[in-house]
Amino acid sequence: MRYLFIGVSIVIMICTNIASSFAIERSDARTATALLQKAQIYLQKNGLEKSIIEFNRLDSPFNVKSEINPNGDLYLYTLDSKGYQAVHGKNPKIRGKVMLEMRDIDGVYLIADMVKICFTSKEGKGWTRYRWPNPITKEVERKQGYVERVPGLDLCLGTGIYR
Repeated sequence: MRYLFIGVSIVIMICTNIASSFAIERSDARTATALLQKAQIYLQKNGLEKSIIEFNRLDSPFNVKSEINPNGDLYLYTLDSKGYQAVHGKNPKIRGKVMLEMRDIDGVYLIADMVKICFTSKEGKGWTRYRWPNPITKEVERKQGYVERVPGLDLCLGTGIYR
């Protein structure tokens, strides 16, 4: 009986180690806000037109694993005050559309929430919660979206972290 317990314990430890090796690294709030700071700087230096092209590239360092996106689980999107999305770093089908009516699987109007945070809050930035497909795991997961207004433009930059 004692050897059975030891054997089962060893199998559990091995399985736990194997499972943890497959776990993905996830970005945190600090990493997400740092990515947006770099995107704001890029936009100031390069202008809106060039930034939209860069931020929409699926292989942009803003949207894939890179020095500025160390875990590769972040991507950029934009919103204007009417919910128009010029940028989506992972889903080209969303680009160029007004997405105010977009809801998550629980019925949360995530784009409307982000527009409200970005354009009606005093700070012009903040977080919202919803559930969304993770581009790495392909599973619907809890997500916290972060948006911040771009000074001088009817535009917000956004990203989000999966929980």
